[in-house]
Amino acid sequence: MQQKEATRAAILQAALQVFSEHGFAGSSTRDIAELAGVHHALIKYYFNSKDALWREAVTFLFARQFAELAAPPSTVQLRTRESRRQFAREALRRYVLYCARHPEHARLMVQESVRDSERLHWAADHFIGETSRSAERFVRMLQGEGILPKASAPALVYVIVGAAQSFYTLAPEVRRVWNIDPADDAVIEAHIEAVLGVFIR
Repeated sequence: MQQKEATRAAILQAALQVFSEHGFAGSSTRDIAELAGVHHALIKYYFNSKDALWREAVTFLFARQFAELAAPPSTVQLRTRESRRQFAREALRRYVLYCARHPEHARLMVQESVRDSERLHWAADHFIGETSRSAERFVRMLQGEGILPKASAPALVYVIVGAAQSFYTLAPEVRRVWNIDPADDAVIEAHIEAVLGVFIR
């Protein structure tokens, strides 16, 4: 059972990478199987079709995001301005770290959003809508604290998302233009500090 779960997880991660690099139409299940190091027939065995694999991979993606971004258990009550500011700093830090670890997330969503595909509609209905509402609550908390301006909440959500994601989504460009590696721990930490400096002063 453990071996089956490990194989399934390897296929899903390989699928995320291939779909994020080549888009749905440009990806093949053979390429995914090769990257996962499994026989091609296992794709059919576990997922039946490329479309079903895409949906399972995206489900896996958002489950992982939820787990990695969940706030650790805390007895601290957000009753003071400073406690809420500290909560915001920690939440943004977790989000930037998630973007650094999983650049395929934003790349895959960009692939589908540019095409306004039925797959994007499915992901929005099942996952993105809820994560966006959570992000909106975060933005409105920061607005209530006077940390963010009284501007459009959806616009501010995408400003924050862009600031956190684009450095990793466009990693090849960053390496070429700036001669730094966005995956380097020191570079990630510098990016976190930049994001925090912009949004949580």
